Amino acid sequence: MQSPTEPQRRILVVDDNQSILEDFRKILPRAASAATVELDALAAELFDVPLPNGARACFELDTAGQGQEGLAQVLRAHAEGRPYSVAFVDMRMPPGWDGLETIERLWQVDPALQIVICSAFSDYSWDELRERLGERDGLLIIKKPFDPIEVVQCVHALTSKWQLAREAQAHLHGLEEAVRTRTAELETANLRLSAEMHEREQVESELRLAQKLEAIGQLAAGVAHEINTPIQFVGDSLAFVRESVTGVLELIGDLRSAVADHPMAARFDALADAVDLAYLEEQVPIATARMADGISRVAAIVRSMKELTHNGPRELMPIDIGRALHNTLQVTGNSYKYVADLELDLQPVPPVLGYVGDLGQVFINLIVNASHAIEDRAQSTPGRGKLTVATRVDGDDVVISIGDTGTGIPDEIRHRIFDAFYTTKVVGRGTGQGLAIASRIVANTHGGALTFDSTVGVGSTFYVRLPIAGPRRVPRASDAPTN
Repeated sequence: MQSPTEPQRRILVVDDNQSILEDFRKILPRAASAATVELDALAAELFDVPLPNGARACFELDTAGQGQEGLAQVLRAHAEGRPYSVAFVDMRMPPGWDGLETIERLWQVDPALQIVICSAFSDYSWDELRERLGERDGLLIIKKPFDPIEVVQCVHALTSKWQLAREAQAHLHGLEEAVRTRTAELETANLRLSAEMHEREQVESELRLAQKLEAIGQLAAGVAHEINTPIQFVGDSLAFVRESVTGVLELIGDLRSAVADHPMAARFDALADAVDLAYLEEQVPIATARMADGISRVAAIVRSMKELTHNGPRELMPIDIGRALHNTLQVTGNSYKYVADLELDLQPVPPVLGYVGDLGQVFINLIVNASHAIEDRAQSTPGRGKLTVATRVDGDDVVISIGDTGTGIPDEIRHRIFDAFYTTKVVGRGTGQGLAIASRIVANTHGGALTFDSTVGVGSTFYVRLPIAGPRRVPRASDAPTN
């Protein structure tokens, strides 16, 4: 198949008059064969003469005696990828198709073919030709007998016109392909830019939320610090009161024994009954013990808050995972203690190198989510659920599992639960950021993985896998939110 820009000078003559066909063969110079070219070159060298036809354009000429034969040759030329550029067609070619029908059929196969009507008879007027063939710029008419110069001029002009049209079409196709390619590149770039903008919006949103959480963490750390001092003061004062009350009750008992035989004994007993001394002796030690236990609990929560918020420099450090989980459970106790029983299976694990505040945030999010799932199931299935927290070593990793007997996660939304802002909770109960941030902290900041198993109606278990040696790369500042 020839290139669209390669000169093409294939001529077809359709005429039932053999003498006319011979005239065309004489008028139009044909391309010489390889052997002829070689002989001409040898003769020119021997006799010192110029090569024949050195400056003339040569043509490949084919002939047909009937329209059907001409159509067959046009079809063959197209199948070979070497179409004709010009066809000379006689108007009267009995007993087959006339020239007009032949032209119609040729143009059905090759609309770009330049055609010259070559006839001695005016069988059709120009209006009739236009009506049958339409408005065409590739149609000329010459009368027989024709002048050879007319034929040569027609051939040169029409082959050049055909070649230019073909090159223009090829150039147009090239431009269209370039436009399609560039359009596809722009669409790809636009999609990539849109994805980057969406990712940037998510990162900015997470960063804003992280800043809020950091502010809340700093506030919590400050509150915990401020609470710690008065709690210690109250605890010390309670210990003093407890010892003093115990001493006073012992003194009252000794005095009561001492005045048992004295006239004041009756007065003493009356006063003791008035203040219900027996009840006070029984209940005051119990009340002070409960107060001491409550203060101890508050002190433990304050200590846990201080450790979780970790308001110091953000740096990698060995983390006691068991202690971090105990602190988290202490702080989040109010979210699960009314709806679930806690089951711990904390096997001994080595310290994990990481960011204590970030991992504390992950554990808080997972435990609160588990508590909400259990609470949601309790609305349809009354009864307490179970919150399970376990740790184990798996090769070079520590695996923390946090499971619940909640509603479970439906199959159709499992692929979205780590997406930012996606939540199935009611407004005000969830922001859709908890699991997204947890996944980012575990995967991007600590080089671990956050996965889950879930069965609808049975519950879910989330697995936090953390490399013991810490992140395998230095995280970027934007990789994980801070508390």
